[in-house]
Amino acid sequence: MKNHPLFLFTGIVLILCANCGDKSGQEAISTIPLPRDGTVNQEPSPSIPNIKIGHVGHDHHLALYVAALEGESLASHSSAYLKMIKDREVYDLVENGTPLARLHLIKVGGGSNMPAAMERGEIEIGLGGVAAIVFFIDKGNDFKIVFPLQTDGDMLVMKNDFPATDWASFAQTVKTSETIIKIGYKAPIAVAKLIFERALMEEQIPIIYKPDESGGKVELVNLQEEANMVPSLLNGAVDGFVVNQPHASSAARKGAGKIVCDLSTLPPAGKWEQHPCCGVAATQTVLSNHRGVVKAFLKVLSAATDLINSDPALAIRNAAEWTKLPLEVEQDSVPTVRYLNAPSAKWVSGMQTWAQMMAEIDKFSDKLKGKTSQEVVETCCDLSLLLEIISEKQNR
Repeated sequence: MKNHPLFLFTGIVLILCANCGDKSGQEAISTIPLPRDGTVNQEPSPSIPNIKIGHVGHDHHLALYVAALEGESLASHSSAYLKMIKDREVYDLVENGTPLARLHLIKVGGGSNMPAAMERGEIEIGLGGVAAIVFFIDKGNDFKIVFPLQTDGDMLVMKNDFPATDWASFAQTVKTSETIIKIGYKAPIAVAKLIFERALMEEQIPIIYKPDESGGKVELVNLQEEANMVPSLLNGAVDGFVVNQPHASSAARKGAGKIVCDLSTLPPAGKWEQHPCCGVAATQTVLSNHRGVVKAFLKVLSAATDLINSDPALAIRNAAEWTKLPLEVEQDSVPTVRYLNAPSAKWVSGMQTWAQMMAEIDKFSDKLKGKTSQEVVETCCDLSLLLEIISEKQNR
């Protein structure tokens, strides 16, 4: 086997390749009859797995949307592709002309909502924030991060008249302000909130979390979801917010606020560059019962990611079509996100950073408590299927 250049650093395979492991406690995944419409292999098949996939609907999950919208054209890049059954909702996963599974795409909320839906058994595979996934694994859930998906793409947005144009001027304004600056976030374990919170600590800017607390320069306000951010900014409930794309670019294009800085530039210097934001997680049940299906799905995401990176104009068009945002919003947003289909060194070190930081702020109370950052990543990640895909691509 050829060595992939991304793996030429110490210990990465040991960190990332966890065995799928014990098959005990398996739950049945429903099956449905396979329809035949003349466009796929006509060999009789009594049933195929019916698998539910959760996503949030923003462009951090663009690989899934490119795969859905480009459909069979991905077959020129991969042995697997998605065949539409019902637009934006139901797709057959096809590999080498044979349908392997019927995928139901279910839109779930951001933040903790995706892993919460997985915990409730509503989805078997989910695209969402890695910090929230890790938090739910700590609670005892048998999930694995199986695909890195993307890094970066988180922004600080402030009201238009706020006197700051970058992080340095923002920090200086906050330190000298006679009033508390209120910054909104979408969820307690949201990646953008965690980065911003740590940067404030690095700048020794005191934080409060309730309006009746004293001594703060910045009040962090839980706005519950992205949809509340622009209205809260416009009605004066907050002075700004931290959020993932494309919501930042959308707010700026609407004239509701301005992007002050990319959170990847926040202090400590270099710590947040190419930070992991969203990934793909799967339950141990689906990995044990339908490993080949999961692998084929990851092949589709990998091929879609290659297409995103090789044809940015196509990626932007697909992003605008799926999110239903104006093209110019996605033209601003998509280039700020790095789309991955391999675990780069930065991604691995970034995952360890999340593990260390979440331990430091006492977010671990069960399964991950007391583990080193490397042990946390080893527990939470199983990239063995992805490594197989990468090896197969190299040897084609």
